[in-house]
Amino acid sequence: MDKEQVRSLTLAFLMIGSVMLGLFFLGVETDVSNRPPTITGEEPGDFLVGEITSITVTVTDESVEEIYLEVSMNNAKLPDTYLDENGQYVVDITGLNPGTHSLGILARDYLNQETSWDTQFTISYPEEGVTEIVLDNFATTINHGSDAILSGNLSHTSIETCEFVWSDSDIDDSSLNVGINENGHFTMDFTELTENLTITMEAKCGVNITTTDRVTIHYIIEKSESDSSSN
Repeated sequence: MDKEQVRSLTLAFLMIGSVMLGLFFLGVETDVSNRPPTITGEEPGDFLVGEITSITVTVTDESVEEIYLEVSMNNAKLPDTYLDENGQYVVDITGLNPGTHSLGILARDYLNQETSWDTQFTISYPEEGVTEIVLDNFATTINHGSDAILSGNLSHTSIETCEFVWSDSDIDDSSLNVGINENGHFTMDFTELTENLTITMEAKCGVNITTTDRVTIHYIIEKSESDSSSN
């Protein structure tokens, strides 16, 4: 074999080796079997109580059945956290109170490669109006022995939840209920007043958030000269 033949064979082997080496590296670069898992999940953001009851998280990996899953709600680990056959885990949030909460997910594959995912969300009560006692225009200066009228309207978005009371002494110690109609209107009569009278009214209303309003009415009794002389 002369030198030209040897050189040709050498070049041929080098070319074949380069092609094989290239194929090897191409196979390594396109091999995704050793990549860490990926996590996607629902991010509910802010919502009202009862609008959202669960959050679904999906883990993607070449061996989902071998994934170790760790789920934390407000930094507390949840028990029995396993992916289903579709690589999903559903987090039940029906037991959470209103407020801001954090959900954290950790997925680890059989090569101990880890991926983390987290989200924050806020649960709120529905908007509720404030409690307000609105009094009508009525006389508070009363002739001796005359009647006094007290009327007005109790206002709230959920009037059926209201506790409405009144007292002519200390309302925190003793009180009576104020009768109202379906629109919150009320009327009270105090007959034949001979002494000054102070009435305190208080209402507490709300389904989830209680608000309070309190008003005080002072009736002043004017005595005539005949009343004063009789005393």
